Amino acid sequence: MAARRDQPVQQAYDAFGRGDIGALLALLDDEVQWSSPKTLPHGGEFSGRSGVGNFFAGIGAKWSNLAVAVESVGDLGGETVVGVVRADGTRTSGKKDGYGAVHVFSVDNGRITRFREYTDLDAPHV
Repeated sequence: MAARRDQPVQQAYDAFGRGDIGALLALLDDEVQWSSPKTLPHGGEFSGRSGVGNFFAGIGAKWSNLAVAVESVGDLGGETVVGVVRADGTRTSGKKDGYGAVHVFSVDNGRITRFREYTDLDAPHV
């Protein structure tokens, strides 16, 4: 049985939830492209595993804690897998904050090759 295309995405969300960024990075293609809006304190454009490691270091630098609740993950065919999430936490300033987001992943040969995050900063807290 072939692996499901959404499997590495599910595994990435699980690894983030455990705080295991090394396991998450292992799911990425060597030349992964990672994009998160600059309206987020940790946003930016990142390339390669080390660049994505810097993205997650930025989360650690800007947030005391950040939990991502995955509402759904869907395989849209081709290379595209979408995750709908809610992120809530406390910034290092002590401010409680959160946002809604759609994550669009490209997956090829079981590796995440591209990530794009689209956010709704005014999404209601659940």
